[in-house]
Amino acid sequence: MALLAAAVLSPAVAQATEPLGSSAKRVAPTPALQPLKKLTGKWTCTGVTTLPDGSQLAFDTSSTAKFILDGNFMRWQETNSIEGTPIASAEYIWGWDAQQGLFTADRFDNSGQRGAQTTPGWVGKVLTSTGVLIQPDGTSLPLTTTITKTAKNAFTVQAVVSLGAAAGGASVLSESSCVR
Repeated sequence: MALLAAAVLSPAVAQATEPLGSSAKRVAPTPALQPLKKLTGKWTCTGVTTLPDGSQLAFDTSSTAKFILDGNFMRWQETNSIEGTPIASAEYIWGWDAQQGLFTADRFDNSGQRGAQTTPGWVGKVLTSTGVLIQPDGTSLPLTTTITKTAKNAFTVQAVVSLGAAAGGASVLSESSCVR
């Protein structure tokens, strides 16, 4: 049923008059996503998370980013580990909202969290996205992620999650350095 609804709502599918697998004209990938091309590839990152109590936890991240679905989205998959033991994994799907003129980043992880962020794009060497991190119980926390290109094959990532008034305004800060 979901596929039928998608077919009705999707202009590309709704306008297709030929069966799948025929020579029907395909929709071209959105050129708006091309600024994200500099993030594609395999990345190795080292980082540290500073918890609300001030303690720090070092971690490593292995990531792969590539365009998917005929170039209309970019998938970022990552696995975080401590001393070689996997502790978490997440997947981000980047897209383009032409109506708002913003990149979108939808996040899902193996702890049941999900997130939604937007960004107008690169400002020089910096890409800052803002939005929310939604917990499995439905509560949401403000989330800001900043990617800074530091070299042709390197960047840093800083993520800040605000825990809100209930936690005394505390936040969790994660900072990583990544290389290709």
